[in-house]
Amino acid sequence: IIVLVGLVLVFGIMEPVFFYPDVLLDVTAIIGEIGIMALAMTFIITTGGIDLSVGYNLQLSAIVFGAVLAGTGSMLAAVVLAMLTGIVCGFFNGIIISKTKIPPLVTTLATMYLFRGISMIIAGTNSYAGFPEGFKKISTIDIFGVIPIQFFYFLVLFLLFNLFYVKGSLGRNLKGIGYNENVVIFSGIKTKRILLFIYTLMGLMCAFAALVYLGRLSAAKTSIGNDLNLQVITAVVLGGTSIMGGAGSIKGTFIGVLIIGVLRKGFTLLNFSGNIFNFTLGVILIASLIAYALIEERKKITEKKISPEPAAVA
Repeated sequence: IIVLVGLVLVFGIMEPVFFYPDVLLDVTAIIGEIGIMALAMTFIITTGGIDLSVGYNLQLSAIVFGAVLAGTGSMLAAVVLAMLTGIVCGFFNGIIISKTKIPPLVTTLATMYLFRGISMIIAGTNSYAGFPEGFKKISTIDIFGVIPIQFFYFLVLFLLFNLFYVKGSLGRNLKGIGYNENVVIFSGIKTKRILLFIYTLMGLMCAFAALVYLGRLSAAKTSIGNDLNLQVITAVVLGGTSIMGGAGSIKGTFIGVLIIGVLRKGFTLLNFSGNIFNFTLGVILIASLIAYALIEERKKITEKKISPEPAAVA
């Protein structure tokens, strides 16, 4: 929270217009897709896994939506097939990760290029636009005339994800898998089902985020989603979820997403390029990982000092 407030103050001093209510509300509007995916990513990273394919899952879901709508003219068919695309992609990741010993990093790196390739085969250099005005309303209306609906989606999902993460057994099992999966297995928990579920859930969130994204930008093309992986993962890590697994926070992810939104809007107002934004996120992510590693190392040293020495045998 201190980092978030500090960023708002810094950008406000550098560009006073940042303090305008409309600008601050715009921050909440642009984080919808990232936030939706970051919630599911928190589940995955808590288990010690990762999904590098999320941006391209979103891209493929968006391309399928545009292609089906252009080919059939049916909004219902386009929405259903786009959602199914995201779910199938997530399920595919989950099957490989839960049924084999292939690490999630390697699996999702491969499927990232697979999903990207399918998008290119379907659309090539073409883009799909001209969506009906009724569809655009899923991302352009404001709740009570003030709250951007994208943020409303994120907020509702945040409450649901946090409920299951904190109150239910799912959260405990996710942390247990990340800390020591074998212990969880020995306790009778079917970890493979949990892993399959969370990666499929990730796919569902990617597809939903794709629809929200399309409603805001009104165009499906193969350039969307390319940089979202970094933003989603950085938001989760900034929120305090351990990249090594075993610990996490949905509330922290919420703050992390807001930080990403403030950075994006601030850099836009200062006319910084997208490359500078991505570079900054990369630096932040690396710094966060180094800081976490140092903290964990210090904890281990402290625990060794506190633990009593074994009694000498006479």
